[in-house]
Amino acid sequence: MSKQTHLTLNQRNKMNTASLAKWTLFWMLSLAFVSFGPNLLWEGNIILSVIAVVINLAVGLMMILANKRHLQGLDEMQQRLQLNAMAITLGATLIVGLAYSSLDNSALIPFTADISHLVIFMGLTYFFTTLFMHKQLGCGEEGE
Repeated sequence: MSKQTHLTLNQRNKMNTASLAKWTLFWMLSLAFVSFGPNLLWEGNIILSVIAVVINLAVGLMMILANKRHLQGLDEMQQRLQLNAMAITLGATLIVGLAYSSLDNSALIPFTADISHLVIFMGLTYFFTTLFMHKQLGCGEEGE
């Protein structure tokens, strides 16, 4: 943390963003390893699968901590924007996710509800909410 004390806001944001991108990439790779490893690499070995899941959880925790550092390094307006976007995403995902599950349980949709659909919905909601709020708040228009 002391490494960041003499950096400008822009430098700190770039460093935190790079760290978050790195941990997100590592997490995605570890998730692919967990998802495809049992069938393609170690033929269902339970011990290797458990180790892969533990690694995935550890890398996921590091990604969460990098995200927290990234958010703490933002200015107040950007923090507000992120908090609001996350709140809208959480609420929308909860409501849509439960409705989606109910549709599946009631056999009202011709396919099985899959968590990946909800993750895609969550990502798109967060992306478009952030984009909309960025324009609404006028962030970045002063040549930051």
